[in-house]
Amino acid sequence: MSDYKRAFFEKYAAAAMEEQRRYGIPASVTLAQMAVESGYGESNLAKQDNNYFGIKASKEWIKSGKPWSYHHDDHYNDKFCTFGSALESLEYHSKVLMADRYKACRQYAPTDHLHWIEGIKKGGYATDPNYVASIEAVIRKYGLEKYDQMALTGARQQPFAASVQQGRYSFPLSCDATNGSLTVTSPFGHRQAPKAGASTNHMGLDIRANYTPVLATEDNGVVLSAKNEGKGGNVIRVEYARADGSKYQTAYMHLSQMDVKEGDRVSAGQPIGVSGNTGNSTGPHLHFSVKKVTPDGHAEQIDPSVYLAEIAVRGGINAKVMYGSNDLLAAHKAAVNIQETPYQDNHDMMLADLTQSYDPKDWLAYLMAGDSMPSISNSADPMGALIGSVFSGLLLMVSQLDQELAQAEPLKKTDVVFRERDTPMADYNQVLQSSSAYFEAGMQQDVEREQTVSIK
Repeated sequence: MSDYKRAFFEKYAAAAMEEQRRYGIPASVTLAQMAVESGYGESNLAKQDNNYFGIKASKEWIKSGKPWSYHHDDHYNDKFCTFGSALESLEYHSKVLMADRYKACRQYAPTDHLHWIEGIKKGGYATDPNYVASIEAVIRKYGLEKYDQMALTGARQQPFAASVQQGRYSFPLSCDATNGSLTVTSPFGHRQAPKAGASTNHMGLDIRANYTPVLATEDNGVVLSAKNEGKGGNVIRVEYARADGSKYQTAYMHLSQMDVKEGDRVSAGQPIGVSGNTGNSTGPHLHFSVKKVTPDGHAEQIDPSVYLAEIAVRGGINAKVMYGSNDLLAAHKAAVNIQETPYQDNHDMMLADLTQSYDPKDWLAYLMAGDSMPSISNSADPMGALIGSVFSGLLLMVSQLDQELAQAEPLKKTDVVFRERDTPMADYNQVLQSSSAYFEAGMQQDVEREQTVSIK
């Protein structure tokens, strides 16, 4: 790469990455367009008018009194916008690509530069039939895609506010650094649609989120889906089951990145994606909605403020959710009964904790805590069967060891060292062998059952 081209990309890379974080446009696309359309900053339009993208002055631009100038392009003396700086030109370019005619681009991730270029071309941005190939060639030749990853990594590494997560509960986003709260730009309920095609009956909260990680709100969540849903853009839906048989289904819309897939289990505060501007959206934000499903199967969209108020109370989260000067959670917190628990009893709470534990003592404590052991070994899931067999064998071993110890003579205070028991060590080995045999027998039954199912 020649020195002046290297200097050009390095000069504007940070600004392009910031535009990616704000609007979702790949930094590589912005830089390549900027370079090609301005001759790496050497064109008369760039030097005289700080117009690095060949943006023509519209009738609205001229009527508003904004500066413009004549330059030769498709026609003699075409009118072009004049900007105060290169950064002003870059910002205006991003806003141009947020127009409806380019909305197809917003379904793609900010690292999918090729589809973005194709969408920009189809939207009528350029008339050159080789435009896609020329922009893509610049990206490939100079490795500009690295800036897409750098911008995305920077978004993921933004620090979480500690106040939005406590224990088993979390808010869906970290707080704004400026005011220590989540800022809602459009609340739940009736509204004036911000753009054509948007719903006037707003079934969620639009929360300010500038390409920041989105978080699971509770422990033991199951990802129902993670896919593009058209107007909602990239959408992740997570379900949390409650002890009374009800369920809460949370939805995260307009995401730029999805880091989970259908069937994944998630925990409170776990990053599951990155907010963005995909789908029918006017700018980067998070649309967060909540559906409550009753035990009889009735599903209803509820005000997410009610759900977040419960999360705040149960988790002791002090952060606010502000719409203008109003905390949307304040009116709902008093209705939350903190004496209730989403778990049936101590067994359910222990089992919830075990999803985060790899200590076998914790699992044994759970299995031995009740009057009966859960019939995990009868599960249709092969992994469940394996776990059941392992624990059955372990419990048998523990039980026999307890019996052996109970029959042994107690130690005297004068004993300095352990003396040999009347029961030889071979008996202990017998216990291990019997438990091992039990385990192997269980495994053989599981294999035979699995083969039978496969044959069917």
